[in-house]
Amino acid sequence: LTRGYDENSFREDLKRLFNKVGVDNEKVVFLFTDNHVASESFLELINSILTSGAVPALYPEDEKQAIMRSVRDDALKENVRDFKEELWRFFISRARKNLHIVLCMSPTGDLLRSRCRNFPGLVNDTVIDWFTAWPEEALVSVATTFLSSIDEIPSYLRDPI
Repeated sequence: LTRGYDENSFREDLKRLFNKVGVDNEKVVFLFTDNHVASESFLELINSILTSGAVPALYPEDEKQAIMRSVRDDALKENVRDFKEELWRFFISRARKNLHIVLCMSPTGDLLRSRCRNFPGLVNDTVIDWFTAWPEEALVSVATTFLSSIDEIPSYLRDPI
């Protein structure tokens, strides 16, 4: 994020993202943290993507037409009928298949709870993984197992590491 980054900037970035996943058919992981929430309107857009796979009014009609022309050949190969609504549905379906959103938010305080109430897609359309601090014994066990598989480290150095 840069100074002056606002909802319009975010919408332009979302257009580029949807072109990658919907037109170019690329798989993309979109990482969005609570530090990226410059405005709650960002979460409204994320909520729309989670619940419907699209952002309402993201594209003006001329850009939508260009997108439908871009995906037309691929859509026809998959037996999609050559109708405006069908081509748009194909684009959105492809975008949903290729876009994976990873939200990283702190559960500390009431902010996450409030956001989940205001934007139900954050709960209803995601898988929530709670990460807590690991006990020291678990960290040592994982490190020991990992280090034991590296032949380049002499055994007398593994314990001090």
